Amino acid sequence: MAEELDQAGDAGQAAARPKFDKEEMLTKCLKQFNDWDDDGRDEREMAERCRDYYDGAQLTAEEEETLKKRGQPIVISNRIKPKIDSLIGFEKKSRTDPKAFPRTPRHEGDADSATDSLRFVAEQNDFDTVRSDVAENLFIEGCGGAVVGVRKRPNGSLDVVLTQIPWDRFYRDIHSRKRDFRDASYMGVVLWMDEDDVLVEFPDAKDIVAGAYSTEQSGSDTYDDRPRIVWADRQAKRVRIMQHRWRQDGVWHTGIMCKGGWLRDPQPSPYLDEWGQPECDIVATSAFIDRENRRYGTVKQMLSPQDEINKRRSKALHRLTMRTIVAEEGAVENVAAARRELAKPDGFIKVRPNARFDVVDNQAALMGEFQLLQESKAEIDASGVNPALEGDIKAPSGRAVQALQQAGLQEMAVPFDALRMGSWRVYRAAWNRIRQYWTEEKWVRVTDDEDSLRWVGLNQAVTAKDELERYAEAGQQPPAELLALAQTSPEAVVRYQNKVADLDVDILVEDGPDTVTIQGEQFQQLVELKKADPTSIPTEMIIQASSLRNKDQILEKMQQQVPPQLQQQMQQMQQQLQELQQQVQQKDQQLADRSLDAQKLQTEQFKAQTERFEAETDRARATAETVMQPMVMQ
Repeated sequence: MAEELDQAGDAGQAAARPKFDKEEMLTKCLKQFNDWDDDGRDEREMAERCRDYYDGAQLTAEEEETLKKRGQPIVISNRIKPKIDSLIGFEKKSRTDPKAFPRTPRHEGDADSATDSLRFVAEQNDFDTVRSDVAENLFIEGCGGAVVGVRKRPNGSLDVVLTQIPWDRFYRDIHSRKRDFRDASYMGVVLWMDEDDVLVEFPDAKDIVAGAYSTEQSGSDTYDDRPRIVWADRQAKRVRIMQHRWRQDGVWHTGIMCKGGWLRDPQPSPYLDEWGQPECDIVATSAFIDRENRRYGTVKQMLSPQDEINKRRSKALHRLTMRTIVAEEGAVENVAAARRELAKPDGFIKVRPNARFDVVDNQAALMGEFQLLQESKAEIDASGVNPALEGDIKAPSGRAVQALQQAGLQEMAVPFDALRMGSWRVYRAAWNRIRQYWTEEKWVRVTDDEDSLRWVGLNQAVTAKDELERYAEAGQQPPAELLALAQTSPEAVVRYQNKVADLDVDILVEDGPDTVTIQGEQFQQLVELKKADPTSIPTEMIIQASSLRNKDQILEKMQQQVPPQLQQQMQQMQQQLQELQQQVQQKDQQLADRSLDAQKLQTEQFKAQTERFEAETDRARATAETVMQPMVMQ
């Protein structure tokens, strides 16, 4: 538990440690925990009572003893647990995966890598179970949270770790008023560890652990060990440890302490937010808050009706088995024997002659008890979760079922919204850890296809040779600088692909609606239409509308497979196409031959015209010379 809930300082990037007065800081942090231990007692007692009622422990020892003295049966009709279980079941059906969207056009192609990274972290940590555990705490105790940290493997690689905080191990600033604790000045986690384990993790803390054995008593037993120990147990050698986070001068700090001192010195939080500032690694949220800043869940409003149900039912059973008698003194010889006979269905009581012995009719009071019992049941059924969410309803259609479920969820909008925002903050913090600590090349497995795995490379170095191949595959001309670099240093790194530290994305988390009944209804209608007219609706459309898990793979294989008749038609068409291509080639050749003959004819005609023109020119020249000679002689 200690390794899972706190990795600050061991994550691979040591934070700068300013100089503190450690004794003064220890006194301050211990006082913060003690303030919550004292002032938060009422909230924790209510949370413990809600948990007990969910588990069926709805009567105190004094109440059970009183019922036994009365001879009244102990009856517990737990109507709270099915309601909370239905909420948890609805939460499980509404799970969705995170999706990252780019904030700038430059990161549009890299947003899928961020999505794959977040889903890899969620799958690696089984975040669905973590979220359901937090949801259970929200519905019952009213508060839940998780730690988003980093754990170093033996080989030196770093993993992002998501760990749920049990409600009775989480403490926080009593003055915090916001539902998500953004205004809290301190938060922390309480752990109990064996002394030997503490000394293995903190070898130099022997004197500090020895100082943790104190006789100081706590105001409540919420954070005590099981069985109860306040700060430490000398015999069992177990020590209470606080993983404390607090704001110091506006900066989140962290440290591990016990009653005897610091096991890990205080330091600024090594985890950075998206702006590069230290942030608290605890992400907590709450369902409801009263005017005294006390957090509570859905169970609280069911406690009073549940008490009435138990008491009314027990009283009614008591009235059914008991009789009220009005009799004169001496009407029966033995009063105790007469009571025993009255309790029997075939009892016989001998009464003295002329003595009054009347059995009072309590049917009116009994009917009143049953009516009040039914009213209390109706009240608890109407609070928080209606029968539609519990599946105890008959509706004419899936759409009607969904409408009733949505109406039942209106009262639960606040805790479900708190759960959704808490999930978003966990994913946001997980992305901050990815950007901060995944600086080396890393490959994540993506299992979005059950038949084949897909690997996504992060911070992947691209060499000059790889970049040149990319240009060649794209049919583009590479720059001259890249060509020169590829010839001299082909393994030189020119850029990084999917560098997470440079990715700027928004994360979206949406709860998926429960549309199973509506989809089933629509699918059944589509099947009936297919039966009525098989040729009107393709089989692919039926499969696409179904809820088959691997319908995409089925559709892909169907597209690859061609029926025999269609294959024969395709072969015939292929042969016809080849014949047409041959005819086209022949026509082209004929046209080419005809064109060549026409060109030759045109050339010969042009040559003949040229020769005629030259002959005429020669005759004209000769005639001109004949005419000019007599003129010259004269």
